[in-house]
Amino acid sequence: MVFGYWRLFSWNRERRRLQIEELEARIAMMPLLQAENDRRTLRMLRENLEEEAIIMKDVPGWKVGESVFHTDRWVTPVSEELFNLRPREEFLHKRFGFLWYV
Repeated sequence: MVFGYWRLFSWNRERRRLQIEELEARIAMMPLLQAENDRRTLRMLRENLEEEAIIMKDVPGWKVGESVFHTDRWVTPVSEELFNLRPREEFLHKRFGFLWYV
């Protein structure tokens, strides 16, 4: 029984060490992943603005890219705003992710 407790405590210590290592790796990668997400968002916003300019070119007084918010601060766009001019499958994939079931 002593051997069993020793194995249990040693495994718990090893598992805790592995969890700390995984957490440190996630913390180290977070700025990179956030920067990639920001680049993807800005690219999609630019593509949306180009598409908006093409669609609304005949409307008088329309300003492409005019903010609907009454602020100068950056407002993170919601997924509906980003995927409004894209195929619906892309929006559903972004919103719900990959699902194993139908």
